[in-house]
Amino acid sequence: MSGAPDSRPRLRISTRAVHSGLNPAENSGAITAPIFQSATFVAADTAELMAINTGERRGYVYSRIRNPTVLAAEQRVAALEEAHSCVLFSSGMAAIAGAIAPFIRAGDDLVALPDIYGGTAKYLRTILPAQGVNVIWAKGLEAADVAAAVTPKTRVIYAETPTNPLVRVVDLVAISEVARGIGAKLIVDGTLGSPMNQRPLTLGADVVVHSATKYLNGHGDLLVGAVCGDRALTRDIRNLQQVSGAVVDAHSAWLLMRGMATYALRMRQHNMSGHAIAEFLAGRAEVARVLYPGLPDHPDHALARRQMSGFGGLMSFEMHDAEAAQAVVDRTRLFGIGPSVGGVESLISQPGNTSHFSVPPEQRHAMGISDKLVRVSVGIEDIEDLIADLEQALEAAR
Repeated sequence: MSGAPDSRPRLRISTRAVHSGLNPAENSGAITAPIFQSATFVAADTAELMAINTGERRGYVYSRIRNPTVLAAEQRVAALEEAHSCVLFSSGMAAIAGAIAPFIRAGDDLVALPDIYGGTAKYLRTILPAQGVNVIWAKGLEAADVAAAVTPKTRVIYAETPTNPLVRVVDLVAISEVARGIGAKLIVDGTLGSPMNQRPLTLGADVVVHSATKYLNGHGDLLVGAVCGDRALTRDIRNLQQVSGAVVDAHSAWLLMRGMATYALRMRQHNMSGHAIAEFLAGRAEVARVLYPGLPDHPDHALARRQMSGFGGLMSFEMHDAEAAQAVVDRTRLFGIGPSVGGVESLISQPGNTSHFSVPPEQRHAMGISDKLVRVSVGIEDIEDLIADLEQALEAAR
């Protein structure tokens, strides 16, 4: 393993997930990335310090600016996304705010698609308007809906795909054409697709955002966000991050690298188990409908087959009434009741109590998120055990 592993896209994703961002020859032969748990780095003399400050030579001065462990993790995420560059943030929400901020000012318009994570919706409905940004909500998820919403002052179009919690799929190629036509940046939250199943940058997005807490890390033991894109764009994002301080620490970056080493293996299991459980739920009389893009009756199934290579482990389903939905959630034994998705453990919740709790009920219902809705994040446990758990919960909820 002499020399730096080649992290270019011609290497397949399982290889990139293990090797990208790490050169054992630079780290005393260590096969895993060292944790540089240091706030400050010293220079040999003033000349070296100034060369690092000006970018004439690679080096480190202060971990808020750059840290070797964080840089290694950023390079690995960038390799998975086939991006030029990546900036890690202290959480997914910090990454969303950090991705938007450099491209919009007071008086500008931002167009957002309506089916969106609750935390993001709260940020767009409260924080940005308080900063003088006019947030316009498209009436639907189609490119025509976005085109009808844009104005001469639109600087950013913000989308999420697949969406949380209704698991809709947005046509990124079509929406990117709308963005290019008006000179706006298309920022896409790709958390639920994740790079193995969907890479928004290859479909026309300018910037892709991840809550790397989810599928990328997959072990439920850290908060971290990621923003990937062209280096010219991420340079602006990084400059703002360095003064706002929403950085990730070295130990969290190391945990993220450890999680990403098994990323491809985990995603294959998420894809397989998610599809099997969606089919199981679709065959149950207790379930009114299942929302999973891998099922033929999903409204975006054809688009998902074109845009995605797998459908992941997240799905939602509606019971016939809200009481039955709560009963199913409460009766499960293997599915933990809680927020988050994309971990090795399976989780279940009603979105109104978790991901969209911060969204007022009337707005939630307008988004199509009813009290009958149940969201499931399928982990990597044995499929038969998970199905048996859901079966007993459904029967108990009759």
